[in-house]
Amino acid sequence: MSKPVEFGSFYKLLQSVKEGKEEKIKELEWMLAEYEHAKEANSAYDELGQIFCHHGIMELYEYTGLENVRIISGLNKNVWDYLELRTNFSITNYMVKSMLDHSQKHDLDKKMAEKWKISIEDVNDNISALARYVAEGIIEIIDK
Repeated sequence: MSKPVEFGSFYKLLQSVKEGKEEKIKELEWMLAEYEHAKEANSAYDELGQIFCHHGIMELYEYTGLENVRIISGLNKNVWDYLELRTNFSITNYMVKSMLDHSQKHDLDKKMAEKWKISIEDVNDNISALARYVAEGIIEIIDK
C-alpha cells in the first residue's frame, strides 16, 4: 500500500460501545453510515477500509444474529465455537471472505483504481491484506 491507513477513531468508538457507553451507540451508527459510502475518504485504501469497517460490522451482526456490540463481546467460547461450526468459518475468515466477495461483486478494485488513479494491480495486491487488517481489528476489540 502506498500510504498507511488506520481506523483508530473507528476502533476507539467501537471499544466505547463495547464498554457500554450508551451515548456512543448513535455515534457508531452515524460513523458506520458514513463509512458505508466512504465519501470523506482521502485515498483508495482509506475508502476501501471504511467500506470494509462498515461491512465487517454488518457481517458481525449477521454472523452472530445480534446487533448489540456489548452483548456480542460477552459471548462465551462455546457460542463462538457453535457459530464457527454452523457457518464453517471463524468470524475473522467469515468477515474477510464477505468483504472480498462484496468488493468483487461491486468491482471495487476497478472503481478505486479509476477514481484514485492507481493501478488495479496495486489494489488487487493489497485488498486481501486490508480486509484482514480491518477484520482482525474489529475482532480484537470484540474479543478483549
